[in-house]
Amino acid sequence: MPLSTPRVAGVDVARGLALLGMFSVHVFGAFEPDGSPTVAWQLAGGRSSATFALVAGVGLAFTTGGRTPRTGRGSLAAVTARALSVGLIGLLLGYAANAAGLDVDVILAFYALLFLLALPLLALRARTSACVALALAVVAPFLVHLLRGALPEPSFEGDPTLQDVVTDPAGLLGDLLVHGDYPVLAWTAYLCAGLAIGRLDLFSRRTATGLLTAGLALAATTWLACSLWLLRWGGLERLRQAEFHDAAGPHARDEVLWDTPAGETWWSMLSRAPHSTSPFDMLHTLGAATALLGAVLLLTRVRVVRRALVPLAAAGSMPLTLYCAHVLFLGTGALNDSRDLQYAVLVAGALLFAVVWRLTRGQGPLETVVAGAGRRARAWAQGRAGEREPSREQGTPADPAAQRSEQTEIQDQHR
Repeated sequence: MPLSTPRVAGVDVARGLALLGMFSVHVFGAFEPDGSPTVAWQLAGGRSSATFALVAGVGLAFTTGGRTPRTGRGSLAAVTARALSVGLIGLLLGYAANAAGLDVDVILAFYALLFLLALPLLALRARTSACVALALAVVAPFLVHLLRGALPEPSFEGDPTLQDVVTDPAGLLGDLLVHGDYPVLAWTAYLCAGLAIGRLDLFSRRTATGLLTAGLALAATTWLACSLWLLRWGGLERLRQAEFHDAAGPHARDEVLWDTPAGETWWSMLSRAPHSTSPFDMLHTLGAATALLGAVLLLTRVRVVRRALVPLAAAGSMPLTLYCAHVLFLGTGALNDSRDLQYAVLVAGALLFAVVWRLTRGQGPLETVVAGAGRRARAWAQGRAGEREPSREQGTPADPAAQRSEQTEIQDQHR
């Protein structure tokens, strides 16, 4: 079956890589039994989920007009419906994760609130969105730190579920905004960056090169600055005394460098550990995600490479389905005694399913449900307002030249 909606191959590949990175962190965890950080944590910890969030912003830009923002009632209703659908799926998935005792931290409920808070930002131009993203990456971590003492902590343990919406709404909101692993107040930076990128011409080599160059510069500069403070100017010891009182033994240094601080003191704002939600962490992962997207956009301009990456692109076209499937698979406990084999089965299964489903059925199962909710909400809102706003499900650029370029790319993928 041919693809029913034009897609940007590089965006799907980047999303697919982010999915595989998240799989690796959930399978291998953060630390080895001896206390050293796992390779998965060092490479993908924080970066994969940041890429996932940034590319979600790109997709959000695609569904609201691409290079020309469309923020009528139809678009706003569609985004709202999509957000609520994703949130509902995430809360239901929380039951499975909690029942299995998984330490996965399901991200979907956070995404739902992230999309809702992004509604006022949809009308921003690319440059404005980029400036907002950088400002949030620097300022929002301090705001999150302040509000952790003001907003109620959740009374539930584990991942939020549908029950918590009724029994602990204040705690649920506090968890999503500041207390959880993906605090929405700070993670809006990734979504804003994605919105900015999604308003650009992603078929332009110059755009892709600029994303790669700017992303690498931001990621490397931030990492170097934090490394100087931690390793040359005594920051590592100060951070250990403030946040890691019990760190001892041969891997105490690794614990301070790579473990997420509890955020009990302001010193946590100078950590570079994954999910530390410090300015260093936010700016580094934002740069890394941008560079990855730029690199993939350049690579997929080469027909041979693009064809070789079709399985990753197929997986990236149905991230919601595969994300939920991997949580359910991990919940079974299958292959827990062999993490390498477990990860290999997850990756192979995800890629194989994605390719077969994409070729035979098109859009992913859960993506179909969410997109359907968005279309119905759009039609309802447009009917009430008398709007005639065109719908863009996955990234058709607004200008004719880019549309012709995209059609050429789609044809190349299926020759």
